[in-house]
Amino acid sequence: MVETLLVLLVTTFLIGLPSLLIEKSQKNIVVNQFFASFEKHLLHTQQLAITGEQDTSIIFSEGSDEVLFYFDQTKETLRIPEELKAAGPEKIVFKQGTGNNGRLSKYSFEWKDKKKRIDYQFQMGSGRYVKKIIAL
Repeated sequence: MVETLLVLLVTTFLIGLPSLLIEKSQKNIVVNQFFASFEKHLLHTQQLAITGEQDTSIIFSEGSDEVLFYFDQTKETLRIPEELKAAGPEKIVFKQGTGNNGRLSKYSFEWKDKKKRIDYQFQMGSGRYVKKIIAL
C-alpha cells in the first residue's frame, strides 16, 4: 500500500511539474509578444502620420487593459497582459507630415514577475522613442 502511494506521489509530481513550467513560459511569451506588437504599432502609427494626409493618435486610459491606435479611419486595439501594469499619457497625437507628437510623453510598463520596468520615452523634435529597461 505504501509503495503504491509513493509511486502515485512521484507520478503526480513528474506530471505536474512540467505543466507549471509551461504555464510560466506561456505568460512570458504573451508579454514579449505584447511588447513586439506595441513597438510595431507605435512605428506604424507614426509612419502613417508622416506619409498620410491626417494626424494619427494613440489612446490609453490607466484603468483600462488596452491601448488604441487610430489611423486611416481605422482603430486597432492592443490588449495589455495581466502581468503588466501600464502608465502613460491618455492621448498622443502624431502630426501629419512630420510624425512629431510635440511632447516628451512616456509609456511605462511594470513587469512584476521579472522585476523590471520598460519605458518608451518619446523624443522632442523627431517624435521617435527610446526604449529603456530598468531593474526594480
